[in-house]
Amino acid sequence: MAPIEVSSLGQPPDEMLRFILQHGAVSELGARLGQLTIHDKPVIHTPHYIVPTSRGAIPHVSQDILRKHTRISAAYVSLEDFIEKLPDNPPIYSTPTQNGDSALRNFTALPSQCLSILGPRRVPNIITPAHNTNSSVTISTSVGFRFLELSRYNEALRRLRPDISTCLADIIPTEGASLKRISRSADRTHAWLRDTIERTGGDGLRPFFASVPPLDSPLLSLYLDDLRDEYKEHISGLCIYSPETAAGLPTYLEHLPRICVGDPATPQALLASIHMGVDMMTVPFVTQSTESGIALSFSFPGSSAAETAQPLGIDMWSTSHATDTSPLSEGCKCYACRGHHRAYVHHLLQANEMLAWTLLQIHNYSILDSFFEQVRDSIKRHSFEDDVRTFSRVYKPELPQQTGKGPRIRGYQMRSVGGGEPRKNTKAYGKFDDQLQKLAEAESGVATPDGDANDIEEHGLAKRL
Repeated sequence: MAPIEVSSLGQPPDEMLRFILQHGAVSELGARLGQLTIHDKPVIHTPHYIVPTSRGAIPHVSQDILRKHTRISAAYVSLEDFIEKLPDNPPIYSTPTQNGDSALRNFTALPSQCLSILGPRRVPNIITPAHNTNSSVTISTSVGFRFLELSRYNEALRRLRPDISTCLADIIPTEGASLKRISRSADRTHAWLRDTIERTGGDGLRPFFASVPPLDSPLLSLYLDDLRDEYKEHISGLCIYSPETAAGLPTYLEHLPRICVGDPATPQALLASIHMGVDMMTVPFVTQSTESGIALSFSFPGSSAAETAQPLGIDMWSTSHATDTSPLSEGCKCYACRGHHRAYVHHLLQANEMLAWTLLQIHNYSILDSFFEQVRDSIKRHSFEDDVRTFSRVYKPELPQQTGKGPRIRGYQMRSVGGGEPRKNTKAYGKFDDQLQKLAEAESGVATPDGDANDIEEHGLAKRL
C-alpha cells in the first residue's frame, strides 16, 4: 500500500505539519512506521520518544551538551512549570520575540533541532486534591495547587507558540470513579475542544493535537466521530494518555500521528505502546534511572544466547565499579563511554558531583536512540513480534533498584501531605554545631586564662608539662 500523508486527508494547505504513514511496513500487531515533519525541523522517524522537561529544561543536560552530544529531537514542556506566582502574566509571557519566533523556545533556550510540545501538566504529574471543573483543570505549582482555566490555557498556547499544541483534557484516575464521572470526563474534553476551535478558529494553535482521555471506546464514540466530521480541518494529530487508547482508535483516524503523554516504567512498556500503534511517547523513566545512578544497558531485541535474564541497567553506585575502566555499556559510542569509564562515574557519584548525572543522562538517551532505531528496523523486517518475545526473555522485567541517594529532590516532584511531614532532602548543612559549642564556651570564660587548668587542658587549649 502506498504511503499516506496527513495533508492529503483534509488538513488545510497552510498547515506546517506533515505525517507520512508507511503502511507497507506496518506489522500485524499494530506497530507502524512514519515520518513526522514540522516547520523546518529535521524529519522524525517514528516510533520515537519524547523527553519530559523540568521547568523547560531537560534535566542534567545543558543546551550546549544537548546539541553536541545527544540526538534528542522532541521535548514535552508543561505550562504548570511557569504560571505559579503570577498566573495572569508570568515572566515567560514577557520573553522578547521577533519575526514570529516562539516565546517558549526563546525562554527555555531549547535548541532549534528539538521539537517543542506544550501541555498543561508535567509528566509524571502529581495527583491534586481538588477536582477539575467544567472550565478548568487543577495543576500543581511550586507554590501550591491552582486552577488552570481553559481560556488562560488557550491564551498561553497562542502567546508561547510551541511547535505542537495539545488540547486541554479532563484526565481523571478511572479506578474507583463512578460511571457518571467517567462519562463527564469525555463530555468535558469534547466541549473544551469545541470551545477552543470555535473561539480561536485554530489560529495560532497549529499544529494542534486533540486530546483523547483514557476511556472505553463506547464513551468516546461521539467525540471520535466529531474529530472526523467536524474538526478534521483544525487538528493535526492526537494526544493520548494511555497506550490502550491507541489500540481502540477507529481506522478513520489512523492517518493522524499519535503522541502518548504517559509514564511507562520500562522498555517493555515502550514496546507495548509501539505494539498498540503509538508513534511518539514520553519516557520519564530515563531521567529517573539517571538520578538513581543507573546506566541503561539494553538493546533490541538482545542476544538470544543469554542463559539467564540480563539486567536492563547497571547500578553505578556499586563498589564493584571502583576500579573498573570499562565503558558504561559495551559497544556504546556515546560521549560518556568514549571519554570516561565506570570507575570515574562511580567516583563522581560517591563525591556527589553533578557531572555524574550529566554523563549518565547522555549515555542513557544514547541507549534509547539505539533502541528505537533497532525497533524501527525490526518493524521494517516484519519481525517485531518475534523480537519482542526475545527481548522479554533476554531482559529482566524491571529496572534495577536505586541504592544511592541521588540528586536533591525538587519540591514539585512529590505531593505535600501537610504539617509534620518528613524532609524531602537530608540536611545540607549542620557540621558547625561543634564550632558553635566551642564559641559558647569561649564566650563563657571557661577556656580563658582565668579558667581552671584542668578545664583548659580538657578543651585542648593547653598541654600539661
